[in-house]
Amino acid sequence: MIFENREEAGERLAELLKDRIHPEDRPIVLAIPRGGIPVAYKVSEKLRIPMSVVVVRKLGLPWNEEAGFGAIDSEGSTYLDEELVNYAKLSADTISEIAKRELEELKNREKKFLPEGYPDLSGREVIVVDDGVATGYTAIASAGFAKKRGAKRVIIAVPVCPKDSPKRFKEYADEFLCYHPSGEISFAVGMFYKDFHQLTDEEAKDYIRKAKEKGLWEP
Repeated sequence: MIFENREEAGERLAELLKDRIHPEDRPIVLAIPRGGIPVAYKVSEKLRIPMSVVVVRKLGLPWNEEAGFGAIDSEGSTYLDEELVNYAKLSADTISEIAKRELEELKNREKKFLPEGYPDLSGREVIVVDDGVATGYTAIASAGFAKKRGAKRVIIAVPVCPKDSPKRFKEYADEFLCYHPSGEISFAVGMFYKDFHQLTDEEAKDYIRKAKEKGLWEP
């Protein structure tokens, strides 16, 4: 299964979601920037439900920032892979230092993507969307944030994931949906896209502008 790009992935994900959402619970799609925004835009457009974004940050190992040992949400709550933390012998001070730095960057990104602040999530069905999950800690942090903001039900929905993903998320989300679960040993989200370029802030903002023009954006 190879997606042409994130927009196609969003269209397919919308098909998977269409019978799983509850209109009476005022569903809203929350995209994880930046890669999740085109996916969420298509989900929002196809299902005619509003969208916004949820800004979280991966916590990367000091010697390899791409290797995440957890994530942090907007309120400063951390979600950690305790097994990796122990294996890497990360001290509480090291984790705190990394978390503080990433929280600063998170706040900068909120100013870019959410100048009006987060929408009201109280009592609502929240669909957290990204372009895929590997370790999944940014999705976990997003789900945790939505729950703290009063979400009635949280669905994590992605186009692609490792086959063992569902068990990782059941503690944090009410439902986990993945269009293409993969058994690849050397899994990487980008393997499943022809076009997986890193979106710029401007490209991400263009999708937000389009959502606003179509009445899909909820501030």
